[in-house]
Amino acid sequence: MKKGTIVYGIICFMLGAIVSGSGIAYAAGVMAEKSTTPFFLNGTPVEVDAYLINGNNYFKLRDIAALVDFGVTWNAASGTVDIDTMVGYTPEGTEVAVNKPEPEATPVLTAHHEQANPAVFNSTYTREAYDALRECIANGGDSAPISMSADTRTAMMSATTAVGCYPSYNLKSGANGTAYFQAAYSSAFGDAAAACQSFLGTLAGKSDSDKLYAIACHICDRLEYDAGSTATPRVVFASDSSKKGNCMSYAHSLQFLCDLADIPCVLVHSSTHQWNEVYVNGEWHSVDLTSFDIGYTDRGSATLLHTASELQGSIFEQTEPQLTRFAKELLVPGSTK
Repeated sequence: MKKGTIVYGIICFMLGAIVSGSGIAYAAGVMAEKSTTPFFLNGTPVEVDAYLINGNNYFKLRDIAALVDFGVTWNAASGTVDIDTMVGYTPEGTEVAVNKPEPEATPVLTAHHEQANPAVFNSTYTREAYDALRECIANGGDSAPISMSADTRTAMMSATTAVGCYPSYNLKSGANGTAYFQAAYSSAFGDAAAACQSFLGTLAGKSDSDKLYAIACHICDRLEYDAGSTATPRVVFASDSSKKGNCMSYAHSLQFLCDLADIPCVLVHSSTHQWNEVYVNGEWHSVDLTSFDIGYTDRGSATLLHTASELQGSIFEQTEPQLTRFAKELLVPGSTK
């Protein structure tokens, strides 16, 4: 026979001989009083007959089996009660009716992909994975769990990095081999976000392009290009002193501030460089903040927004162009059609 352990929420069920009847009853010299203790199953109140005997709650075994759904049978040959937690309960009609809580409904994915550009999907960048991550981005909570191939999991790990850092979107392992996405605000970036609130207030009333220009200047005031140095957004924004950083430092800082300003921003990279794609005034534009900072002495004459074709040379040959298109659609469905 299969055997198992029964543990549910905060209740420890004492399974013993039951004294039938209501109120106070007596059996073999033992006084049993109807228990008034509230009982919970996984945090949900349930009604079940219980009797208080010598300070302990006792239940009819079949009532508990019906409530938490495990098998219980009488073995006449051996004169024993068999409990099998690997099977469900079979009613016999002698159980007391209990208000067993309804199981939570399995979350159903919204078909976000119906608004997206169908060209971004393939056997790796799947519609189901898109729906789950888009759901997390749009609603800020955990997505429904889905099944993913190993290739899709790897691709989605990259996608979560491409679409945001505050909040970040983490790929988590679910039950039965599934996976789900979770939105999280990293405590490591909390002080940087707080330090940026005053600056963000200055963006009120500006157009998207003017906001982006102000963000770019704000970052460049705090960074000095150095190919051998890396500065995270926490380092860049936690103080007003200038920090040294490489192209990654510029790109991640721009993504961080765009996240705070509700401007869709995607990380993009080649084998030797990192920059951003930013959605402003109804279009996606390429922004190479590193070049913006080191290429112009007069920011007033600098070009911040570019089309993809304007960024020339092998330095801008994307390593994962499909990822970039997928990430853009995650942030703004239908924007790459």
